[in-house]
Amino acid sequence: MYGDLIKHNDKSKESGYTKFGMRHHVPLARSYIREIVFGLEDSLVSTVGAVTGMAAGFTYPPLVVFAGTVLIVAEAFSMAAGSYLSSKVAGAVVHAEGEGDLLHPVLGAGIMGISYIVAGFVPILPYIFAGDEDRWQPLASVSIGLTLLSLLLLGVWSVRYTKRSLWKSVLEMVLVGGIAIALGYAVARLLTSLHLLSL
Repeated sequence: MYGDLIKHNDKSKESGYTKFGMRHHVPLARSYIREIVFGLEDSLVSTVGAVTGMAAGFTYPPLVVFAGTVLIVAEAFSMAAGSYLSSKVAGAVVHAEGEGDLLHPVLGAGIMGISYIVAGFVPILPYIFAGDEDRWQPLASVSIGLTLLSLLLLGVWSVRYTKRSLWKSVLEMVLVGGIAIALGYAVARLLTSLHLLSL
């Protein structure tokens, strides 16, 4: 009996909850680390891949900014809604099992959405400050560089909470971003060569 109680208390401490569902005091970043990292990483990877493809296909910076902004806002709302709904379902399951409630779904959704929007504008920054006639290749290079740097910093920051290997975390973040960039560029160039994407 006492052994089971000790195990339950140890498990509760790891999850941030006591036996009766009361949360231990933990930093906000640690409590919502999944939403923060997921929002930032997914936004950086998705946006830089899409924006690089748009730049290669449209070759017109203002249009890239417009399309990229619409994409970021729409995806941010989608991610926030997904976080809210999944948290509600997970909370209902945990509550039904008598384990207490999970993290607040509204706050989690807000953190997810804000993280997505903030990170999403990193790849777009070079195009925002570009002129109408600026060539897309240098802008894309700066955009990709800023995104990879952001992914690197995100990997370093996340190690503080995940205790993973620093090099493994950074390499994983940068590698995923690099693949997304390559795929976005390849698709845009393919569509352009087929005259399916040309303005």
